Amino acid sequence: MPQLKVLNLTGCADLLISPDLSSFTALEILILERCSQLMKLDPSIRHLKYLASLNLRFCNELSMLPIELSHLKALKELLIDGTSVQEIPVSMGYMERLEIFSASNCLQLSHLPDSLCHLTALSVLLLEHAEITRIPDSAGTLVKLRDLSLKDCRWIERLPDSIQKLKRLEQLDITGTGISKLPNSITCLRCLKVLKMDSCFIRELPREIGNLANLEELHASYCRSLKGAIPKAIKSLDHLKILRLGHSSISGLPSEIVSLSCLQTLDLLRCNKIQALPELPSSLTCLRVSSERMKALPDLKFMVKLEEICLGDTDPKELICASTWKKPRSRLRDTLVVPVGLPKLKILELSHSKISSLSLSCTHLKKLVLSGVNLQVSVLPVSLSVLSIQRCFSLKGLPAVGNLRTLSEINLIQSAVEEIKGLEGLIALEVLNIAYCEIRNLNGLGQLSALRRLILSDCDSLDELPDISDLKMLNVLEVQRCKIHDIEGLKELTSLEVLHVSECEAEKTQQVQDALKRVMA
Repeated sequence: MPQLKVLNLTGCADLLISPDLSSFTALEILILERCSQLMKLDPSIRHLKYLASLNLRFCNELSMLPIELSHLKALKELLIDGTSVQEIPVSMGYMERLEIFSASNCLQLSHLPDSLCHLTALSVLLLEHAEITRIPDSAGTLVKLRDLSLKDCRWIERLPDSIQKLKRLEQLDITGTGISKLPNSITCLRCLKVLKMDSCFIRELPREIGNLANLEELHASYCRSLKGAIPKAIKSLDHLKILRLGHSSISGLPSEIVSLSCLQTLDLLRCNKIQALPELPSSLTCLRVSSERMKALPDLKFMVKLEEICLGDTDPKELICASTWKKPRSRLRDTLVVPVGLPKLKILELSHSKISSLSLSCTHLKKLVLSGVNLQVSVLPVSLSVLSIQRCFSLKGLPAVGNLRTLSEINLIQSAVEEIKGLEGLIALEVLNIAYCEIRNLNGLGQLSALRRLILSDCDSLDELPDISDLKMLNVLEVQRCKIHDIEGLKELTSLEVLHVSECEAEKTQQVQDALKRVMA
């Protein structure tokens, strides 16, 4: 087949060595992805003068690249992700047209040759999860590089100063590395659009960060060593759209942040040193803030573009712990009121224990999560799709929900809610999850024909269920540590795939035993 241009051998699991390719002189694309037993490339690969793409992804047993690769003068793309390659041959430097080199998840790769500097056409270099310890200083010669990812290269502790020569670099990812300081030269990267350094040991942002004039995204979440205030020079990042600093030790934002007219996402979750925020730009569409020291909530009334809000004085995820069955200490002496009348708001998550009043007039709200707040809710928006109430011990009753025609999910976790009025009207409800609650009855449950998951756990006051024979769509039914003595209608549930009934009287009934056999079968 002298005219063959594409040879795809994906998933040939028994292939130990690539075939003799010397007769395929016109081949442009060779795919050996997921040839899990492939140990060697046949030397005849040197004859593929027109080969532009070589895909060796997830060839687990391949531990060495042949020196014959240096003859592939037309090669533009080399993909070795997920292989066992331990080092890159020096001869790779002769592939002058190589544009994309992807070596992510090469867990044995520990060294990059200095000959890498000869790949002057390289635009994408991906080395995620490699064991390399350094980036050669010669990397500064890769003048066409646009995307450099060192994500989870945990042994890399510094970036070379020569990085300032990468004038075309648009994306830099040093997430999960051992880097504790960015070189000052990084501020010379005027084309940089995305800088990711989550879970690093970075102690501070460069004072001249404003020089990164085209920066659109700055990700520095889980940088525990990042402390102090954010530099005022951030005001010069006119194109910044995303700023993520969650789970860091920053103490505040400069007042100049209000001038960032393109900023859309601001994530400050679990920044426990923050006491208050300055005026924020009205361009925000997503605001996520939580701090143990938060004394004042940000003013939201001018943020008419907001689509997602998360406000709290603790991490909402920490409130869903079944082992902490304690009511929070009341702090009503210093209460906060959240007036929410934002026309575009779709997601609202509140976990601030001082919030005492919530006025909702959001016609597009899809998701409402209340965690550990001490308040009452009188009305729920009819547009809701997801409602989660977690550790709200003052909230003993929900507003009538019968008119929430689009509500598809309810989660009640460690809450004082005793009854869900209008349950039978939730024609779109697919998930009902109730745990550690004072719920006393589930009247109307049997009419929820769209229900797919019903999970009831540790509800001591719940001793019976309505007949559920009409829940034809139910896939998952879990009942644990409740006082329910019988479950009527089980034999009619033909869609049931998971049934788990334990530590309650109903577990021993014949209906449950028969249903378990059907599900197992």
